[in-house]
Amino acid sequence: MKTSNLKTSYYVKPDFPQTFTGSMNKLETTVEAEYMKLVRNACQREKINQANLFLKAKYSGSAQMKKKAAEYSTESCQLLGQLPGGGKTEIEKQFNDFYQEWQ
Repeated sequence: MKTSNLKTSYYVKPDFPQTFTGSMNKLETTVEAEYMKLVRNACQREKINQANLFLKAKYSGSAQMKKKAAEYSTESCQLLGQLPGGGKTEIEKQFNDFYQEWQ
């Protein structure tokens, strides 16, 4: 199955439509929130890995390692940027709005 908003795939038992008695809206919201959390976590890991590569390049003085760090793939971060609201939770959006007012 796929959620109606983000079209996120999720899997259920074959008899799910006959046995599920809860709210499909709530279920899909939960599925999408978990998906965005996974993508956010993957993005953070990618950023950490890239930062570590840059640090190694800095301390080794290796131009080749610096190039490798610059080209390091951050696919999850790119995907996160394409999600509604940049994949941010409502609290993160409120914090960003608050922070922007003070700049």
